[in-house]
Amino acid sequence: MEAESNPGNHAVAELRSLMSRETAKAKLRRLATCQGQQIQFNPICPSTTLTQCKSVRLNCTKAHYEPIIRPWTDISLGYCSYLNLCYGEPMFTKNPSLGDGSAPRGGTKECRYMHFHVVPSDREQTEVTSTPYNAPLPLAVRRRLLADQSGDLTEAALRAQWINCDIRSFDYSVLGQFQVIVADPPWDIHMSLPYGTMTDDEMRRMPLSSLQPDWGILCLWVTGRAMELGRELFSVWGYKRVDELVWVKINQLQRLIRTGRTGHWLNHTCEHLLIAVKLPSDHPRDAPIPWDTDHRLRALRRGIDTDVVVAEVRETSRKPDEVYGVIERLAPHGRKLELFGRRHNIRPGWLTLGNQLGDTTVTEQDLHDRLRDKYPQLPIILAD
Repeated sequence: MEAESNPGNHAVAELRSLMSRETAKAKLRRLATCQGQQIQFNPICPSTTLTQCKSVRLNCTKAHYEPIIRPWTDISLGYCSYLNLCYGEPMFTKNPSLGDGSAPRGGTKECRYMHFHVVPSDREQTEVTSTPYNAPLPLAVRRRLLADQSGDLTEAALRAQWINCDIRSFDYSVLGQFQVIVADPPWDIHMSLPYGTMTDDEMRRMPLSSLQPDWGILCLWVTGRAMELGRELFSVWGYKRVDELVWVKINQLQRLIRTGRTGHWLNHTCEHLLIAVKLPSDHPRDAPIPWDTDHRLRALRRGIDTDVVVAEVRETSRKPDEVYGVIERLAPHGRKLELFGRRHNIRPGWLTLGNQLGDTTVTEQDLHDRLRDKYPQLPIILAD
């Protein structure tokens, strides 16, 4: 009776319960198996660098980072925000995501900030067969994650598809409709960027509403000036903003970036994903959204994830893989489309559009036929 009447006892009991639970790291190490074999999982040493670690412990088996000191490195400046993918660091010029390496793209040729690379531990690493990080989930597993409610998706639609095209002039009528659209537009943010941009008027003319049924979900990446423009575009396209996800950027050492290359007043350490729903033409903009009465909205799984993702920066414009999980859990049914995608955006269950995707590859027969009729000269691969 005393425990029931004293709220403090409830709080203590809840804290004890939380503290006794298995941590996410321990669970990952226990469950990380692939076809019966243990997947190699080596956490980062809390001392970060191997030099610091050896001063306090012997035979550490964890992974470490060590600084890369070039003749032009100025240690007093601290570490580069883009430690493992800096365009000015010679070690990474052969990374395919940075182009052919013939010229720096964004940043200087000789970045004076400190960079780091991973060094092996004292323990010999045992080679094991593991599944690539972005490998497709087996169909049975994917359907189980969606609670056996894959909507109208066929097995073909659950595989990755992509169309290499100029998004500004592409005929979207051949695509059909999508429950979810994600776009990371090349906003004209009035700064020098290593890629082409789209004007505000070109963005206003995007026919996104024609690609979605009523109450479809539109997710729009914005930063800086584009935040206000993104909200304006929602109104132009017939959408209502309902939420916002924030990506907090960290670097290779799991610290907040502090030498960002975006931002006019302050260095930007985060990006925002605005989330909106398409309003029916007869729905007043200021009227409440019928979450509990419309069956299409009830199919959305609200309240599962938080609105913050903390993840490392990688190639230019590449967003965290965790965000896809948030979106797929929010809207597990129906087709999904990503606009302005690159090769690293290709993902099972999604159709990706962009002008850097290589050969067009689709798995849906009807989509293949419509593309063939509309663009007879376009090389299209129909994947099995």
